[in-house]
Amino acid sequence: MNKNKNTLTALHFTRFIAAFCVIAYHYGKTATPFSAGTLNIFIQNGGFAVSYFFALSGFIMMYAYYQPTEKINVKAFWKARFARIYPLYFLSFLCVLIAMFIFNDSKPKGISIILQGLCLQAWKPGISMEINYVSWSIAVELLFYLVFPFLLNYWQKKSLVTILLQAFTFWVLSLSFHVWLAKHLSSPERFNVGQFIAFFPPWHLNSFILGSAAALLFIKVLNPSKYVKFFSNSLLLGSLILIYILFIKQPITLGFLTNGGMIPVFLLLIVGLALNKGIIARILSFKPLVWLGEISYGFYLWQFFIYLFFAEFIKDYCGNLNTAQFYLYIIILIAISALSYHLFELPFRKYLTSKFTPQSSA
Repeated sequence: MNKNKNTLTALHFTRFIAAFCVIAYHYGKTATPFSAGTLNIFIQNGGFAVSYFFALSGFIMMYAYYQPTEKINVKAFWKARFARIYPLYFLSFLCVLIAMFIFNDSKPKGISIILQGLCLQAWKPGISMEINYVSWSIAVELLFYLVFPFLLNYWQKKSLVTILLQAFTFWVLSLSFHVWLAKHLSSPERFNVGQFIAFFPPWHLNSFILGSAAALLFIKVLNPSKYVKFFSNSLLLGSLILIYILFIKQPITLGFLTNGGMIPVFLLLIVGLALNKGIIARILSFKPLVWLGEISYGFYLWQFFIYLFFAEFIKDYCGNLNTAQFYLYIIILIAISALSYHLFELPFRKYLTSKFTPQSSA
């Protein structure tokens, strides 16, 4: 199957935008222009961008690896994902751990250190948000990577209708169970239960699977069509209107949507961008924007480490950065992310990939 590598270029920058929304949610709610009005309401819901990551991960991964007749090599896939995510993950974890000891005399429990070092912290409610707390989502992604090769190989034998039906059914059942948990078990007094509902990795698998199914719909039906591309702007506009209604107008309780409820809306945005061949795609394919998307993994992982320095300077560990502090923080965060990407992440990935790849005897 001939796949154009540039087809999904426009999606790279959305990773950076999603990471920025999460970071503004954590540290920028009192900074201009997020301190009041519509943008404040939007940023108050910035945590939903993590769900966007999950759906986008499924979409891009299925697009990149799917072949109609060739099964994926499970071990090779796992090694490639390990080389991609773990070195920077572990480095940021160590840096945050050391900074916490130095700056605020934190002493995480041994089990927290061990589980976060192994990227398993989200599996134990109560410690999911300790040390480099934003990395709980990477523990969720780890589950996706474990499941993906088997999902892909299984779906190769299925019709698209069956795939879409299975993915949609799983999404409905999983979301329904989450809504039941949020309605009957969640309360401010039950801290561990709240973390179990919000961060336990299996609850987010529906986002990844629905994103993967959407990629197959894109590959087999939408992308080859001569006509669907003309509706890409309508998909984009529709997704943005729905996001505005759900985030700003809030006709429903958003707490019920945290584990996959927003994914159909996000997929409208993802598919719309993937299909777009016009000015929006050209703007998002601008090299500096694509580069920001490439460093977005570090941009996301380093956020708490950089914040610890700001918190020590301003003596505020509550996430309250004023406008000047927040944008200085963002500039420094981008710089550190760029350095770690070019000087550590890429070289380490290439090194591990070369080690994992069998050498020819010729």
